[in-house]
Amino acid sequence: MSVRDVHAGDLDRLVALQEACFHGEAWTRGMLAEELGRPGGIFLGIGAPLDGFACAWAVLDELHLLQIAVAPDAQRRGLASTLHAALLVAARPHASAGWLEVRADNAPAIAFYEHHGWRRIGVRPRYYANGADAWVYRRQPL
Repeated sequence: MSVRDVHAGDLDRLVALQEACFHGEAWTRGMLAEELGRPGGIFLGIGAPLDGFACAWAVLDELHLLQIAVAPDAQRRGLASTLHAALLVAARPHASAGWLEVRADNAPAIAFYEHHGWRRIGVRPRYYANGADAWVYRRQPL
C-alpha cells in the first residue's frame, strides 16, 4: 500500500477512524478539518479508503507527532510503521528532531514508539481530559 497526502475528501473516513481508534478521546470533525488545513501540518494516509493516518506539525526545526492511527481491522500489518517512516521522510527537510506525547497507560503505543527510536524524556501530569498522565518522547535525529 502506498502513502499519500490526506485531503478534505477524506474527512468522513477520518472521523470514522478517530471513533474506531480513540473512542471517547476522538478528535471532532471540526478539529480534523482544522488540522487538514493547518500551515506546517503533515497529514498522511494509507489505503483506499483510508485504513490509517498520521498527523504531525513541522514547527521551526522540530516535528510534533500528533497521532498515528490504524483501523482495528487493519492493524498488525505494518501500516503504522509505514506511516511512521513516511512521516519522518516528509518532515526531514524541515525538522531535525521530533517529540510527541503518549498516554502513560497506552502500552501498545509506548512499545511502538520505543521500537521506532523514540526515547522518553519526561511526563506531563494529568495531560488528558480524564486525568491520565502523558509521557513525553523525543527522537533526535529524525
